[in-house]
Parts: sequence; structure tokens; C-alpha cells
Amino acid sequence: MMDELEAARFRVYALQDGAVRAQALTFALRAGLFDRLERGATSFADLSFELGLSKRVLPALVAFLTAQGLLDRDGEGRIANSAAASAFLVRGSPRYIGGRGLLYSGFWEAIRSLPEALATGMPWTPEGQHDMFAGFGEEEQRWFAEGMFANAVHGGRALMEQVDFSGFRRLLDVGGNAGGYATAILLRHPHLTGTIVDVEGVRKLALGRVEEAGLKERLTFVSGSFFEDSLPRGHDLLLLSSILHDWGDDDARCILANCFSALEPGGMVVVTEPMLAEDYSGPDHPSVSGLAMAVLGGENRTRGRVCELLEEAGFRDCWQSPLLPQNSVVTARKPA
Repeated sequence: MMDELEAARFRVYALQDGAVRAQALTFALRAGLFDRLERGATSFADLSFELGLSKRVLPALVAFLTAQGLLDRDGEGRIANSAAASAFLVRGSPRYIGGRGLLYSGFWEAIRSLPEALATGMPWTPEGQHDMFAGFGEEEQRWFAEGMFANAVHGGRALMEQVDFSGFRRLLDVGGNAGGYATAILLRHPHLTGTIVDVEGVRKLALGRVEEAGLKERLTFVSGSFFEDSLPRGHDLLLLSSILHDWGDDDARCILANCFSALEPGGMVVVTEPMLAEDYSGPDHPSVSGLAMAVLGGENRTRGRVCELLEEAGFRDCWQSPLLPQNSVVTARKPA
């Protein structure tokens, strides 16, 4: 039996291999490997031909994905999706999270700058841009939107276990992207209507998701920026899902000031994103994503620090959820 120290050695190996693991999974997603196998098991030769993949290298990719529990073999030895791959990595699955891998594929150039960011504190940005989001082309916007929607599908369910939305009328989802959180909340609470605010580039995807959810009459999309004091008015509930951690404190203060201005008196702001323990001891996912945020100029904060920023903006009655393994929650009220 492997002792604790020996097990730790293999965890260190996994950390050292992280870039290879992530790139291999991202390649499989972009190649459509899991989508193809969901239609039926197949041979190495046929999979190579159908997806245009190298016959020499494909066995190595299949071996890796099988070792991770993502591929299986059927009774005839053909390659097939595992139950986990079918649930989480096939487009159209209600539990699909493959978009997260596509999201990070847009960040590889930035992630290579992690050592420099850790040493100097200076974020990476595309040349001539204020931030990396300004440098996104159409394909990067689509990857980012798919990734954020994948996060929101699962995060929305967790959020509703923490926050009671029953006493509100109208939701403003600021930086709501494709509307994953907004659709989840409105489907659970039929008395609510809402507005998604984000850049024009995600309008088509957002409206498509809204229509798929059957919410066309209750959820609208408005093009706009949370850096401008022009957010739509008339909402008593405002959501910031994985927004503040993209930005440093000065930008976060600007965002919160504009949100405070837009929200109706007595309304509630809900902040949900990866948050760190007060002593910076974890959890795992927020600590890893916190490194990515540091490279991009943002930071994963503690719940206490989020409360401080909300109170600086004028909000009161700050409430904190328990520290959660993915996204924690902080809420506050605009004085009536």
C-alpha cells in the first residue's frame, strides 16, 4: 500500500504535468472527439480518419484520456466515451463543462507569463490593450462565453442554495455573458424578470440561450459596459458572477460604484465568484484560478475583502456564505 509521502510524490508529478494534461484535453475538445464518440464507439483507424488526427499520435491521446477516466472500450475493444465524458464533455449535455477548457485555451499566452507576473506583480495584456478582454476576437469571445456559461450552469444551482430570491422583482445580470446564471435563476423563480448586460459580441449567443430556456418574454439583453454609469435602471436585484475577480481594486471600485448607482434603493447585490479563505489556505479551485487572475490583472479575494469593497461603494448589511469549493457568495443591500 502506498504511504502518504509516496502519494504526495505522485501529486507533485501531476502538478508538473499540468500543462500537458490541460493542452491534451483542450485539443480533444476542439477536435470534437467526445462529440463524435457520443454517436457510437469506433476504432482507432476510423476515429483518426473522421477527425483528421495523426494515426501515430492518436493512441497516446486515447491512452491519456482513458487513464483519466474519460474514455472506455466496448466489448469489441472499440473506443467509447465514459459516463463522465458523456455527462461533462459532450456539447448539448445539461451538465456540459467542456467550455471551461475552451475558455482557458484562449489564455495560454497569458499563462506563460505567470512567472513574470509573480515576480513583478505586473499583469499580462495583449500589446496595446488595456486588458486581455479588449483583445478578444470573435472566436475568443465565443470560447469565453461558452466557458462562462458552463461555469454558470453549475454555479447557478449552487447559488440558489445560498440566496433567497423570492422577495425580488427584477434581476440585472451585470457582465452576464450568455446568461447562464440569469436563466437558471429565472427558471427557478417564475415571478422574476431580468436583463443581461454585456458586450455586443455575446448578444447572439445570449439570446440563443435565453430562447432555448423559454425565457424570451422575461429575459432581455442590453449591450453595455460595467465601467460606465449607464447600466439599466429599474432593478431591485443585481448579480455580479465572476466579474470582480477579473479586475484589480481600482477597477472593482468603479464597477461597484456603477452598480450602486443603477440598483434601486433597498435592492440587493449578489457577488458570486471563487473566493479564498481568510488565511489564504485554499480552497483548491479558487487558489488555482487565483493564479490565472493574477496574470490577467485581477485577483481572487477573501469574502471579507469583497465585503470591504461593497461597503466602500455604499452598500450595507453584508452577508457571507460559507467558504465553498468553487464559488462563494457575498450579498449586500443598497440603503432604502
